[in-house]
Amino acid sequence: MTFKAIGFIFKNTPEKLQQRFGASYVATKNYPDIDGYFAIKEEDRMAFASYVMNADANERGEIVVRISGYNNVKKETGTKYLGLSIEPDYKTQKLIEEKLAASGAAQSLAAATDGVVVAVNDDDLF
Repeated sequence: MTFKAIGFIFKNTPEKLQQRFGASYVATKNYPDIDGYFAIKEEDRMAFASYVMNADANERGEIVVRISGYNNVKKETGTKYLGLSIEPDYKTQKLIEEKLAASGAAQSLAAATDGVVVAVNDDDLF
């Protein structure tokens, strides 16, 4: 259930924003200083979705995803940008694996017993 995504963040300039927004560009409007995107390959989308759906939120109610940044320069234009690598957080990934393994064991037990679970009192054993 691992995935890897990439992202790019570029510095905005009035010229770039005007080119991007065309006729809807308004010079007096407040635009982000930098922006970009992150992209996930089609073959990784189910792993990404599974990671997000199975992860437990932290104390702030957030699902943690690890992001690393690399300073890069576009060869064609010399434009500097920040390249991003987006991957599962190691601790979160391990907790997911443990949770899914425990869930699989519970499902195996339920299947083996036709879903019948009998509680036994310790006094009944002696």
